[in-house]
Amino acid sequence: MAMINGDSHIRRSSPEFQLDEETARRVGQMILINFDGYTVTNEIRTMIENYYVGNIVLSHKNIRDGPQVAVLTKELQTIAQAAGYHFPLMIGIDQENGMISRFGDGIRATHFPGAMSLGATRAPNHAFEIGRATAKELAAVGINWNFAPVLDVTSEQDGTGPSVRSFGDDPQNVGRFGQAFSDGLRAGGIASCAKHFPGTSSKTRRDSISMSRTMEELEASELVPFRRAVSSGLDSVRLSSSLWTDHPHDQMYPKYMVHEVLRRQIGYEGVVLGSCTDIPSFREKSNIAQATLDALKAGCDMIIVLHNMETQSRAIESIYDALRREEILRSEIYRASGRISMLKEHYLNWKLALSPNPQLLPSLMHDHQILARKVYEAAITVVRDDQCLLPLNLKLVPTDTVLLLAPVVRPLHPTPLGELPTDPFEPLGRALARRHPRIRHAPYTIQGLAPLHTSLIKRAAAVVFVTVNALQTPQQSYQIRMAETVKQMCGPKPFVAVAACDPYDLLSIRSFGTYVCTYEYSQAALETAAAVIFGERHAPGALPVGTPGVPVRRQQKQWFVDVWEKRKDLYASADLWKDCLGRKWPLDASTLSTLLDRPGYSKHFVVRNPVTDELLGLAATYTIMLGPNQLIGSLALLIVRPTHRNLGIGLSLHDVAIRHLSSTPGITSIQLGSIFPRLFPGLPVDIPADDSSWFAHRGWRFEEKYVYDLFMDIDNWSPPESILRPLQAKGVVFSRCTPEQFEALIEFEVKNFGSYPGWVEKYQTLKDTDDIADAVLATSQEGILGAALVFSPVSNNQMSKDIPWPKMLGERNGGLACVSVGRDFRGQGLGLALICASIMELKSRGLKGCFVDWVDWAEFEGTYRQLGFQQWGKYREIWRRI
Repeated sequence: MAMINGDSHIRRSSPEFQLDEETARRVGQMILINFDGYTVTNEIRTMIENYYVGNIVLSHKNIRDGPQVAVLTKELQTIAQAAGYHFPLMIGIDQENGMISRFGDGIRATHFPGAMSLGATRAPNHAFEIGRATAKELAAVGINWNFAPVLDVTSEQDGTGPSVRSFGDDPQNVGRFGQAFSDGLRAGGIASCAKHFPGTSSKTRRDSISMSRTMEELEASELVPFRRAVSSGLDSVRLSSSLWTDHPHDQMYPKYMVHEVLRRQIGYEGVVLGSCTDIPSFREKSNIAQATLDALKAGCDMIIVLHNMETQSRAIESIYDALRREEILRSEIYRASGRISMLKEHYLNWKLALSPNPQLLPSLMHDHQILARKVYEAAITVVRDDQCLLPLNLKLVPTDTVLLLAPVVRPLHPTPLGELPTDPFEPLGRALARRHPRIRHAPYTIQGLAPLHTSLIKRAAAVVFVTVNALQTPQQSYQIRMAETVKQMCGPKPFVAVAACDPYDLLSIRSFGTYVCTYEYSQAALETAAAVIFGERHAPGALPVGTPGVPVRRQQKQWFVDVWEKRKDLYASADLWKDCLGRKWPLDASTLSTLLDRPGYSKHFVVRNPVTDELLGLAATYTIMLGPNQLIGSLALLIVRPTHRNLGIGLSLHDVAIRHLSSTPGITSIQLGSIFPRLFPGLPVDIPADDSSWFAHRGWRFEEKYVYDLFMDIDNWSPPESILRPLQAKGVVFSRCTPEQFEALIEFEVKNFGSYPGWVEKYQTLKDTDDIADAVLATSQEGILGAALVFSPVSNNQMSKDIPWPKMLGERNGGLACVSVGRDFRGQGLGLALICASIMELKSRGLKGCFVDWVDWAEFEGTYRQLGFQQWGKYREIWRRI
């Protein structure tokens, strides 16, 4: 029996059951709890030390400011480390942004736009950037898990549904933006948790007998974003309360949805979270033990227990008892905790966990507030302006009064103790007042119009009327009645309606002819609305939901992806290359065939027009050995016919290619670009910015790391005497490799460059093609000091087939590659001399140009530029870990 600090709860719950410590630790890792307080309490310390609880969620009750949160998370991690935890705690938070922003309030951290604001921008790269920025600020204070994004699909009928927490009502767009946000969190270094599977909008369907119909509807809508998230690598997923509340008498329904739909049909293998407090046995009967077992039997790997310590400890003890009764098997505990360990291993380490750095927040906020403002400005939406009332200042004179009527609602962020709550719409009033001298702001409530309201309306020359979630509950519908009354009282006066949260508020009532949507009532969103109303800023946002009663035609997003076949697809691929890249990088079908046709370590994918069979897109992937048991995966090429872009073809190809590489045994990282054969070593920097952003929001980590291709005309070039002569005077000889030297050359390369992917292989293949003389050696009495490979377009050398660009530049251009200097001889000018000797070898063969591939900036500036090489291509080196 596990006896940690002599805890009596464990002893009391199962006196005859011997619980080994390993199992107790694994059970603790399956529990997620909360606590109250800005500092570590005795209760949370007990849960960590005595019950090995491995996961904690923070709320506003734990957050005062950034430095305080950093101290709190560090102390929690220190306690866990002292208790012998193998992995640090997962410390999570609901930082969806927008209306749900536990940490970012604009003061202690950036307040970022929420999901529907992002959806209104129509640019998933914004979701990626906001996700990454969010992650950086959370990581700075020791938070490593964000319970976001919301993948629920909103609809007008869902009064209690996700509303503006969702990216919109188009399942495909919800999937795109949700994936981009998750990729951004991952790029910022923290885990994500998609929610709420299988969607909250299913809660309107309460008849479990109609499961087949409901499943068809789920497949067409709510499940679409989750399928996409799983295909791109989903960290964790939280179950919707609707799994239990919609089917209270069908205990098998939650298990069916998790095991059959989520796990088997969709293929999700990661961590599943479920909340005990969502389960009827707890909500209705306060039976935490039964609720915990219900969650486990449904397929939850992690149980959320948001309650007091007594309830939390009883939940854990109920698992001990279930193990004793064999109602739950140890293998199930090991399986679930194993998934959690894999998640932790990917994101957590003790060095990071014990060293939060809140000092980063001010500089991060400076940059991120600029980003947030840019996205708010891209999201603001003028749904309609039938009478052309905007900009409002054209309808006013300076002496006119503009009345702002806004509902009394809760502040977006909790009011600190000792302070009076402020009206969330004061920033809107101030922003309007900066643009017009006479602004009157009058809040309204469910009590209706007071005499003061009536007087202000009569005197006003124009009215700006704000609603907040007017359709969410019957009690809030008073806002619509109030809006209709005020609109009628205004008569011909300009009346501007602003939905400061849910866009459905007045969407279907066409009599409100000027309708603006902000999607949240944060300060930045409201200030942007004021700028739009007074004509200082355009409103580029697009409504991410459909207008009730108006059918919406959804654009096709799913394409059948097939495997590339040389016989069928080669010439079509050459035509596609010509359309997409041929102007700058012309390649003929023969050269492209040499690059693509690599049996054994290449697999390519295509999308064809389902009617004409025309090739519309191509993705090329390769693998290359990194060691005896490791591979590198390469997404070397992704092109889509220009006439068919923005239709989801690239997304479909990308997802299939990444799934293929991720599932290949031995691959731990994937390169955007390729090593051998070498189409591009990274993403060309001169491609359109939108193309770069497309990759960025799909989880590719962009860093300021570049590689270069170089070229030099060598027809009239001669080596500087100061480079070769000093080494020759020391007895260093530069010459072609002979068959007698070949074995020693391979030994030299294996010893010094065996860990370089594909490097030694290029030297080894010289013997197979009878091109041993294409290796230029630097030798002395000590043996081989260095080597380099030279090649020309007409040689059999494998390098000439792997690197196509010298031939593209002209038939009499060659190249050099794999310049290698022994460890003991570096820093003596030998590499520079080898390059010179290799160029002279190319000149002796009648070649007039020399191409060098894949050098970094230091090599370019420190070595090649002084010889006369110029930049031919520049690429951003980009990788992603699996």
